[in-house]
Amino acid sequence: MALASLLRKKVSFNDMSLGLNALCDRFEGITGGELTEAMKIIAPEETFREWCLRLAAEGLEVDNKPFRLDNRKSMWFIYDQIPTTIDEAYGKTVALMKCAQVGFTVMEMLAAIYMAIKFMPLSAGMFLPDMKLAGIKSSLRFLPIIRTIPAVYNMMMGESEVPLPRQPKRAKTEGNVLTRTLGKSKFFFLWTTGKSMTESNPMDFLSFDEVQNMLIADMEKARERLSASLIKFTLMGSTAKWEDADIHYWYIRGDQHQFHTRCPACKILQVMTDHFPGCISYNAKDEATGALKWPTAPAEDYIYTCYNCHAHIADTQDGEWIPRNPKARIRSLQYHQMLSPTISAREMIEAYRNAEDMQNFYNRKLGLPYNDPSLIPVNLAMLNECAAQGMAMGLEWKQRAKDTFMGIDQMGAFNVVVIKERLPDGRQAVVHLEYIYDDDPFARCDILMKLYGVSVCVVETLPNYNDAKRFAGRHMGRVFLASYGDIEDDMLRWGDSPLNRADRKTSESERDRYTVKLDQYKCMQVSMIRFVQALCLFPDPSALVQEVLDKGIRTLVPVCKDLAFLHFTKTALVTEKDDEQKLYRRKVIKVGIDPHTSYANMLCDAAYARAHGNATFLIPPESKTVTQKSIEEKLPGISPAIVDMVQELPPGEICGNCKNYDAEGNQCNARAMIVRPRDPGCILFSSNND
Repeated sequence: MALASLLRKKVSFNDMSLGLNALCDRFEGITGGELTEAMKIIAPEETFREWCLRLAAEGLEVDNKPFRLDNRKSMWFIYDQIPTTIDEAYGKTVALMKCAQVGFTVMEMLAAIYMAIKFMPLSAGMFLPDMKLAGIKSSLRFLPIIRTIPAVYNMMMGESEVPLPRQPKRAKTEGNVLTRTLGKSKFFFLWTTGKSMTESNPMDFLSFDEVQNMLIADMEKARERLSASLIKFTLMGSTAKWEDADIHYWYIRGDQHQFHTRCPACKILQVMTDHFPGCISYNAKDEATGALKWPTAPAEDYIYTCYNCHAHIADTQDGEWIPRNPKARIRSLQYHQMLSPTISAREMIEAYRNAEDMQNFYNRKLGLPYNDPSLIPVNLAMLNECAAQGMAMGLEWKQRAKDTFMGIDQMGAFNVVVIKERLPDGRQAVVHLEYIYDDDPFARCDILMKLYGVSVCVVETLPNYNDAKRFAGRHMGRVFLASYGDIEDDMLRWGDSPLNRADRKTSESERDRYTVKLDQYKCMQVSMIRFVQALCLFPDPSALVQEVLDKGIRTLVPVCKDLAFLHFTKTALVTEKDDEQKLYRRKVIKVGIDPHTSYANMLCDAAYARAHGNATFLIPPESKTVTQKSIEEKLPGISPAIVDMVQELPPGEICGNCKNYDAEGNQCNARAMIVRPRDPGCILFSSNND
């Protein structure tokens, strides 16, 4: 009889309570042979869940607290997704879209240890969003767990390699922060933001923790490390943030397992998050009789109830996992806090009612994504309206033009170009979009500069500085290299201001005079407002068809409709608190994908600002006073700055007529931005007369 079958027959799950030594004695008695070191740590065919339950019984601690799994029955199915054999592991992906504080990181670390021992030698890559988190996880989470499992710790402290002849033995070590060894298996603590981090050593097992702060493209690059493996197992988990982004991207492409709680009365299975907050009721006493509405439930407290028969549900973990898309290859699961034995119905409903940040509640309590419209300023309806107005005006995609402005977002061998022109009424018209896939994409940009008579172009300086600089050099004075940084009192600053002494000592060929520094958040905010207010118009979005490269395959697609509009709706503007510096920082967030067109559009708007002499981008309608016009007529060619000194304000929605305008500081108190009195009013305009 095969060893596996023999052990299944002779050792029951209840024997896990015997402890490791007793189990080893039992196995040796059955087999008549000596067990390997790995078999002494994890019994043959002992599943991951069984091993974790045994570790809990033996006193495993996590973060200095006893580890428990027996009171989380709804999680057992998730633990059962960790493979017991290489055949079960091969090519499998498990994605957990979860609420906060559900213990995924602990499960992930234990799974890595389990597989490293079971499938030794195994190379495990444990990815986080950045280097700092990787170091913290290795030192403060992973290593303390290892130390509380004596047999595993002893294996780690053994010699990691057989010494070569005439060389001293290696000293026993716990490894370093980013690389740890367990027998012949290795753990690499990595991050997705480093360019080489996703494209280096081959791996057998990959885990992605805190996926909400990772780009899908970076994760896909990292998964290429599994190409040569015979295991190819991927585990990922995170709270969701945005729809069709981060962990939700993987969840909807999987089989979408959800836990269905069983009503004890009518026996209907229900997903509690589908009926929240209606699944929570208050068990009040009847004023006349003093009787409780639900006699067996806690008095005068919030309880879970069935949406169908309204019976009290005492145990939300009584139920089963059911997939919505059972044919999908990825095993994906959703887990929410109403399944937690430590979080009450009262806590859930009070958190919901007191939530100031609804996205945070959906993400961390319900384990669901939430697209907060206040954070993603542009939606498809707004873009379609910009296109509808453009088509009504007769706008068409152009093959040639003059006096246009251009923005270029550049990535290696890939440039995204947006070209616009100014309409007579002061609004913008997009006349061309192009996605350039070439070893030298700037050669095509040279052609576009000529075809469209580009007056000003702004291109990102990085990542290919040399290519961008050579391109700028070929169009001296018309192409500006853009960098990003916080600008306290403005949105952008041009680098060709009067030269200082240091500049004069630098040769013209080495000097980067034609540069611009952008405050990314402010600039993106104003670019997005153009779509919100229909100040930037499009021709027919379906009419511009180009060949694009998608996962190595070239296909023809309507790029404005399918790419540009998608990118604009995947750009979020958020304010996050920096706990270390006790400051709030404004950030542009890429929602799931890298929205290259959004950045090219923002750079195009910077070029627009340069072309029309307005550092705030916003091109006002005709707002010059009679006095200003007469000055320009009598003194043709006079500097606009001198004309601007005439402060007589025309009527209408301009900053100087808004009650949010601070004349002394020349700033908008509502948006904390430097503005000029005659800049056009924004969506926050409020008349001084109101």
